[in-house]
Amino acid sequence: MSMSHERFEKLEVWVRSIEMVDSVYRVTRRFPADEKSGLAATLRRTATAIPAKIADADGHEDTAKTCQAFTAVRGPVREMQTYAVIARRLGFLSYFKYTALRRRLRKIDRLLDAEVELLTPQPPKRKPAEPALRRAA
Repeated sequence: MSMSHERFEKLEVWVRSIEMVDSVYRVTRRFPADEKSGLAATLRRTATAIPAKIADADGHEDTAKTCQAFTAVRGPVREMQTYAVIARRLGFLSYFKYTALRRRLRKIDRLLDAEVELLTPQPPKRKPAEPALRRAA
């Protein structure tokens, strides 16, 4: 399957993940100074990895590899969920910012599922069996 190298920019999952990066950078600006190279940097690195991995996944020529690569993006999504919990527990994220980030991550996760489902060949639907004709006696 040959895809343009810019196709990924049109994928909703990529667009949503770029929006998430914007929001992660905004909220981590407010983290304590001693966390700038700690949790804030980790959140930013992981957030930016998600759209980068989506772009890479979309670039595979082989559909099976593309599906596998989209599925692998779930790793950084789960990492982000974990880092968000930690940031919330440490008081670096307000409840509102935390729930907004979690909502974004759930949406990205669902969109990744949709991409894999779209690329996965579906078995052909079988016709229902015709009822047997009865012979007249």
